[in-house]
Amino acid sequence: MKTVSLAKTLAFQSLMAIFLAIPSAFAVTPEEMVKKADEARVPEGAVTFLVTIKDFNGSSARESRFRVSSKGGGTDNNSLVESIYPDRLKGRKLLMNGNDLWFYLPTVKRPTRISFRERLTGEVANGDISRTNFAGDYDAKLVGKETISGKPCVKLALSAKHKDVTYSKIDYWLDAKTYIPVKSAFYAVSGKLLKTGEYSGPKKVMGAVRATVLVIKDALQPSRRSVLEFSAFKRAELPDSFFNKESLSE
Repeated sequence: MKTVSLAKTLAFQSLMAIFLAIPSAFAVTPEEMVKKADEARVPEGAVTFLVTIKDFNGSSARESRFRVSSKGGGTDNNSLVESIYPDRLKGRKLLMNGNDLWFYLPTVKRPTRISFRERLTGEVANGDISRTNFAGDYDAKLVGKETISGKPCVKLALSAKHKDVTYSKIDYWLDAKTYIPVKSAFYAVSGKLLKTGEYSGPKKVMGAVRATVLVIKDALQPSRRSVLEFSAFKRAELPDSFFNKESLSE
């Protein structure tokens, strides 16, 4: 009996050793995965960067450029998006302060509150470049694993925590090892698929590999697409007063 008991104990210990040696798929929670994916797009903390957007509609194309100043990573997130090209749009600004988004037009002088869901240019909504904190805006649920272009990915279902977000729901595919975003699907409140997103251009930016290209396509007309390129990331001193709507005219 003692021999049998000892054998069972050793067998159990061996199984436990094997189990502990295998990285658990659930060692990282869905919320932590989204947080890591946020970091793989825009560095946490106070930074500035450029976003070049090329809009395609069939054979026609146009380009616009924006300077983004972002401060966040926690529950409080602020950003200022300034149009720098084309020249006719210079001086236009989007200010995100918490859950409020303000639009400033030099000829009007008075900021107007607008929605994150409104179109900025092409297939890009205001929130696509002003509000990148998915971890703070969405609850996440792990729904499965898929292989995309030969790359093992985890699939997450994101649901909005509040109404002041760009999309009501997002299906989100992340690299299973690095949690760098690979693909996304954006939905309206009705459940209608609005757009899809594909992330690429991995580069080492400020000490970490990040996705620097996002292609957003219209769900019904894929020929209508916008290509966003993120570049020139820099650390910056951004006091809270920088994100005050009364300062937009300065």
